[in-house]
Amino acid sequence: MSEVSNSSGSDAVRLIFEYSEGKISLVHQQKVDVAVPGVETHLDIRPGHYVELRDGGGASLARVPVREDLAGGAEVFPENHAEPISRVERAAPHGAFTVVVPATAAAQSIAVVRISAPEGEAPPPAGGATSPSPGGPTVTDVATFSLDLKL
Repeated sequence: MSEVSNSSGSDAVRLIFEYSEGKISLVHQQKVDVAVPGVETHLDIRPGHYVELRDGGGASLARVPVREDLAGGAEVFPENHAEPISRVERAAPHGAFTVVVPATAAAQSIAVVRISAPEGEAPPPAGGATSPSPGGPTVTDVATFSLDLKL
């Protein structure tokens, strides 16, 4: 990803999303003059949901984490404090979340992505290599939207 700087309070876009029954909708875009916290412009990716800022060719420019739990899980605290806290899936999660992304001239679209931790090892590379290569995280596009920087 290319370097995106927005720590001094320059142009940014506030994006408001709604989600219900596995579908995400972009309901509002608003240009704002604020610093954008949590922008990642390096290739180190961690599991979670993110909003990616992309150029016209679909390349990632920056990634901002989504703080909302879109997976629909909920922690359940037991009545007996000696028992462990468990996690259960909620039926048809719904809600809304807001993310602020930098407004760069190259930005054409935004995508909500889910990054999953690697599971096991990737298949060995072609060409007869004998040692397995470690698997990488899986990046899945959940929803993609056009970005309107002329607000």
